[in-house]
Amino acid sequence: MTDTAVPGAGIPRPLVIVVDLRTEYDTVMAARTFADVQTAYARTRVPAGTRNVDADRVLVLDSVDELVAHRHAYERIFAGMYSKVVCVAVGAPVDGSIVLRRPGQLAGSDAATLWVGDIRGTEWAPGRAPGVVLTPDDADALAPLVDVLSQPEVFDQVLAGVTEMPRSIAAPGMNVFVHRIRDDAVQRARIRAVQRLAGAEGGVDEPWPEPLAALADEQGAGLVTTTGGVRECVRPDGALGARWAHAEQGFKRAQQRLTVLAAPVALYGSAGRGGRSIDGEIADAATVLRDYRDLVRQTVGRGAAGFDADGRAWLDQVGVVIPEPPGLGANSVAAALYSRTAAAFDRPEGLRGLAERLRELADRITPGAGAARAHEVDQSCSDGFLTRYLRPAAFPLGPAHVGVVGGLVVGAFLTALWPAFGVVGAGLAVLLALFGSILITARRPDREGRAVLPPEALPMIVVTGLVALVGAICGVLAGRAWDPPTGVGPLALVLGLAVLLVLPGLDWRLRVRHWDRVLGLGAATRALHGLHALLVRTVWNDWALAGPRREAVDRATVLAALLEESATLLADDAAALERQFTGEPPGPDPAAENFGTGGNPIPGFPPAPSYPGGGNLGTGGYPPPGRPAPPYPGTEAFGTGGYPAPGRPAPPSGPPPGASGASLYDTVLGDLVDALHAAFEPLWPLLERDPAEASRRGAAPELRPVLRAYADHLAHNGVQAAPPFGRQGQDRPHVGEAVGGDADRIAELLGQPAAHSMLQLCASDQLILLDHAPTHTVSVRFAPRGVRPAVREALRERRTGHPIEHELVWTGGGRMAGVLRLLPLLPGSVDDARIWEESAGGPDRPGAGDDRYDGGWAP
Repeated sequence: MTDTAVPGAGIPRPLVIVVDLRTEYDTVMAARTFADVQTAYARTRVPAGTRNVDADRVLVLDSVDELVAHRHAYERIFAGMYSKVVCVAVGAPVDGSIVLRRPGQLAGSDAATLWVGDIRGTEWAPGRAPGVVLTPDDADALAPLVDVLSQPEVFDQVLAGVTEMPRSIAAPGMNVFVHRIRDDAVQRARIRAVQRLAGAEGGVDEPWPEPLAALADEQGAGLVTTTGGVRECVRPDGALGARWAHAEQGFKRAQQRLTVLAAPVALYGSAGRGGRSIDGEIADAATVLRDYRDLVRQTVGRGAAGFDADGRAWLDQVGVVIPEPPGLGANSVAAALYSRTAAAFDRPEGLRGLAERLRELADRITPGAGAARAHEVDQSCSDGFLTRYLRPAAFPLGPAHVGVVGGLVVGAFLTALWPAFGVVGAGLAVLLALFGSILITARRPDREGRAVLPPEALPMIVVTGLVALVGAICGVLAGRAWDPPTGVGPLALVLGLAVLLVLPGLDWRLRVRHWDRVLGLGAATRALHGLHALLVRTVWNDWALAGPRREAVDRATVLAALLEESATLLADDAAALERQFTGEPPGPDPAAENFGTGGNPIPGFPPAPSYPGGGNLGTGGYPPPGRPAPPYPGTEAFGTGGYPAPGRPAPPSGPPPGASGASLYDTVLGDLVDALHAAFEPLWPLLERDPAEASRRGAAPELRPVLRAYADHLAHNGVQAAPPFGRQGQDRPHVGEAVGGDADRIAELLGQPAAHSMLQLCASDQLILLDHAPTHTVSVRFAPRGVRPAVREALRERRTGHPIEHELVWTGGGRMAGVLRLLPLLPGSVDDARIWEESAGGPDRPGAGDDRYDGGWAP
């Protein structure tokens, strides 16, 4: 199976140069060199931006009676640049048994000649008499033959086969079928695909790739931990680092002391009481916190306008280091934007929706102003917040917890319940309650430098005594009224004393815990760490990453504008398609296009760029880019083999279900996604290097030629073939689903043997000039690569016994499938005019290859 490699990066794009010497001889001779002809033709045939074209294949159309007269043109074609030539000589034999006389250049090893004796052709199978045609048939088979030979893959097979024949000449016959999905179905699919890509819907709210996500979320320091850098940007020995450590240690030490004092036994021992009082230590830490806050505010405010020498000296004094984050330059930002945009293209997302998300990203990445950072400092640690710690709340000496009050009542009640010891027990209960209150007051943690019993403690002591007195009185009265049994009174006395002895420790614990909550040292620690995090975030995001953030903002903004411009271009393209679709009648019903008369020159030849000396070069039978190719009026197939004879229309082959539905839409959408990738490919390096230049250039100069190339591709090759900018393989599975029954027809056609009846491109009286021997026949079987999966499946299902699959030639373009049958001419039918002495040129002259080169050729 023959299959030419798909052109890619660094691989020349194969192209067949078509020259019609019947009408363009003067143009070829007026060109400075034939390379100019090749260059001009290539520029009209390949997409914009293609830099490497393999243009050494030349298809020449000429008249039989003018071959020798045009020898100077052949000298130009073969001179200098290495060329492989297939010449299609059209016309009746020049002299009886002599079919043609040709210049010697066409007898070389890199040239083949195809003789077309009659462009209408004759239905004929070797070994049989030609069929009788009852009605005149004026169908022109030359145009389809030229289209088939314009496919590089077929060209190479024909050249290889004919050069193995005597005198490198053959007479072609063919059975050719054209598969074409309806133009209106392709237009509808294209409009839908363009509207999908140009819209704002379809966006995916997914995280941005790094480093964009970290820059947007102000997590610049986290970027360095992933790239092996040093995160810390505040020196411990600097003013900021020292104040931060002092404040943190002060609050931490005070918190630890409060934890120790919360134990009940701490009321009676010395744990947690060494050194300065807790409130004093908290006030000292708060003072350092205030100084640290002021220094942070001053530092972040200084960085609003950048740092000069004095500013950097200040940073060194306070101990701030601006690190150099590795790997966070424009390259990584541009790579992240490319990654996200390429994924959005492939999904695909609406370009306008993606542009809006990019603008939102730019707003989030924009570096904050120094004033805004200073405001964040004040919000994190205000003066009112600091006052809470500069003057800490006093140890609570107010009313006891309700549980403690209840315990006092129960303890005093039990102590006075024994009638024999009632009054004494009541007095002991009141004394123990007063002692506990006085002990708590005297042992309070913030007593340093203050009275043992401050005035604010007297209410607590009095209330405690009164509560115990009430409980004791109730116990005395209850004991006298009840007269408890023997043993109950002493037990109640012991239990009451135990309760009264435990209650002061419990009351102490509850008061310390309440004081801890009132002080809120955790909030002070969080504020301290918040200021430090704000400083680190400012250093990283506003200073160290200021360059990458500006780079990201610039590139994201420019990319959003490019996407908006692309969406507008696509929308305009869809509008033009809709106008064309509504303004013209729908395409023909059959899914297969018909061949027809072409004439000479081939219909659709537009004028090409003129060369020095005047004249225009035709472009090989194709319309200008962006215009639809004219249909072939006439018959659907050339040759029979189960198909109509020339001049008789084939039965309509309507598109199968889905031909204009999801499968075709997916294919066209994929092509437009590839078009976006192709248009943006040259923009990515520019966006990375100079976003301002990318903005000035815009997307239109890149996208418009690609869209024109796609329209040209659809006009010439249809949707069955992958466009020249396609990134995927040339198999088109979605189009294969739309091929439907045509795949069976193509498979049947490809399976026909060489002896089958075909349209032989000569008159019936010229068949005697052909060599009919089956062993001398060369068959070239070809089909568009886009329908390969469906045709292969049809071939496997047919199992006709013909081992043809390995012989198939899959073409990268075109819509034709079929068989070319090449028959050699009988000996003596060709007269090669050797005129090298006069022309001093030719492919076989000594040293003829010295001025040629083999390889790709770029226009």
